[in-house]
This record gives sequence, C-alpha cells and structure tokens, in this order.
Amino acid sequence: MGDVTPTKQPTWEDADLLLRIDELAARDETRRAIDWFRATHLGAEAPNMHPILRDAPEFTYVSRFIELFETMGTLVKFGLLSEEIVHDRWMSRTVWDFLKPTIERERRTIASPTLAENFEWLAERNRAWAQRRASAPRKRTP
Repeated sequence: MGDVTPTKQPTWEDADLLLRIDELAARDETRRAIDWFRATHLGAEAPNMHPILRDAPEFTYVSRFIELFETMGTLVKFGLLSEEIVHDRWMSRTVWDFLKPTIERERRTIASPTLAENFEWLAERNRAWAQRRASAPRKRTP
C-alpha cells in the first residue's frame, strides 16, 4: 500500500480508544459477528448482498456491527478519535458494503433514515482514504 500522510497525528489517547474498541470487538458476541462476516463475505467470489432478515440468527451480528462502527464513526466525526488510525485498522467500507442492503431495509422498516448514519459516513471516508492510499507513491526502504 502507498504511504498517506495523516491529517491529524494520532495521539496516545487515540491509541487507548482504539484498544478499547478492539476490546469490544473481542467480546464473544462481537467476535462471532466478525468471524461470521469473514466466513460469509471475505474471499467469496459472489457475496450474498441480500438483506438479512430480522428473524435470522445473523441479524444479531448485523446489530453488533452497527453498534461497533456507529461508535467509531461518531468518535471520528467529532474529532475524539483519529480518523487515520481507524482507517488503518478497520475496513469499514467493506463491512458497510456487505450490510448496506440490510441497513437500508431497516431504515425503511423502522422509519429511521438516520440509522447507522455515522457508520455510513465512516465507510465513505474509509473508501476515499483507501483510494488515496492506493494511489500514493510508495516509500522505498533501504
């Protein structure tokens, strides 16, 4: 990957928050959600992009991801967590793309157009970050 200069230098507080988020992600229910996502989506030739039904057992995983990425998006949006460090650690765009049909259906179902809005915002910023990083010149190491 190319080198991208951070817009804000990450701080020790950012590192601490990121570690706390990682602790949340390591909890059993969230860990199962991450494992489910990896098994279902990553490496798949044609991932299932259909909405996950509310009564499906996997819907719990969707809820876990929404909570996790909505929290990160909110912290980044308000400048409480380094955007650079979050993008470097998490692929929010990939998770968003996978869950987007389900989240859009939920927005309509519960009449809440702002459901997961910070998750969506973070994913779009992550997409732009990844494109900038991919097109940045690579640093040569001695």
